[in-house]
Amino acid sequence: MYPKILVCDKSGMPHHWATWEDGIVLKYKNLLSYEMGDISVYSGGMSRMTGERSKVEVAPIVFLREILKYESRIPPLTNQNLFIRDRHTCIYCGRHYTESKLSRDHIIPVSKGGKNIWTNVGTCCKTCNHTKDDDLLEDLDMKLLFVPYQPNHSERLVMQNKNILADQMDFLAAFLPTHSRVLS
Repeated sequence: MYPKILVCDKSGMPHHWATWEDGIVLKYKNLLSYEMGDISVYSGGMSRMTGERSKVEVAPIVFLREILKYESRIPPLTNQNLFIRDRHTCIYCGRHYTESKLSRDHIIPVSKGGKNIWTNVGTCCKTCNHTKDDDLLEDLDMKLLFVPYQPNHSERLVMQNKNILADQMDFLAAFLPTHSRVLS
């Protein structure tokens, strides 16, 4: 399986992941201003004229010739993204769990006026979620082990790709907030 290519706009802002095929298309349509990282060589078909196999070189990070507009820089609040943000760690007991043993907990329960937003939700094991139920933390003498936060677009890109190359991760790390839990 080939790694994905990180596509950035002209200003250097990371935008999205592309397949290596899409990276080749961007390169040969002359839509890139430059490339960065260790070049990967992809083999193509055999030339009818020379009988040789074609080869294409594409870097893992490419920069377009234009500045792109962003619909939203906030990742969607899904359980999968939440669990990745919190590194599959329960916000109350601090234990690490598989996804099947986790749930989303609203710090301030919806029944008590809490909202379904990044800053009011945390990854919670099912045991702690059952214990907390729809009570407030103060009522149960429970405490948060870490503060929930809204991830940025670069964290979203990290969440979307499980096979990030080292140079791509180094590049994205520069765009992550200092409080990000995605890399810790």
